[in-house]
Amino acid sequence: MLQIKNFKKEYQGHLILDIPFLDIPEGVSWFQGVNGSGKSTFFKAISGIIPFEGAVLFDGHLDLHKSPVEFRRIINYSFAEPRFPDYLSGKDILDYYEKIYKTDSSEIEELVEVFGVATFYQTAIGTYSSGMLKKISLIAAMIGEAKILALDEPLTTIDKESQEKLLGILAKKVSQGVNILIASHHELPESSLIVNHHFKVENQTIRKQ
Repeated sequence: MLQIKNFKKEYQGHLILDIPFLDIPEGVSWFQGVNGSGKSTFFKAISGIIPFEGAVLFDGHLDLHKSPVEFRRIINYSFAEPRFPDYLSGKDILDYYEKIYKTDSSEIEELVEVFGVATFYQTAIGTYSSGMLKKISLIAAMIGEAKILALDEPLTTIDKESQEKLLGILAKKVSQGVNILIASHHELPESSLIVNHHFKVENQTIRKQ
């Protein structure tokens, strides 16, 4: 599914990640590592958000560097700590994603209902708690027809009930052929979402377990 070749990322001369080769198969992949190990950096890089050295290929032919616009259409990313302008509302954010991905509004309405954000998502983001903001970010990531969802610490800051709902939605996405990448320093709770592949993020690299 995803092939990572000669990947290297540095910040101001400090090496963050060096991955000679990594194959991420189809299905659900869990990337575990302590805070600061490079999980977020890796997810942002393969989602086309930050620059890096090396190559990221989808199915052996779609190259992120050579076809960045097309590549970004197949992968959606949810930040571990999402940030949006305080004056916008959650609805403004979701309306924007709806236009970008040209999706059916009924899809968003269903997610809004499931995550219980209808009571607040028309108010300014500056008034949100971290959990409220996280729910908007997760909904935004699931809009459209991405082939890969890269979710960075998706279970942090949201309540247990919302966690269970999220994992159920992701299990449904998998049944529809979507690949799920999860970065977390926690153990994932038991649910209908079955993790197929485990990766360890440590010592400035990523290895399959």
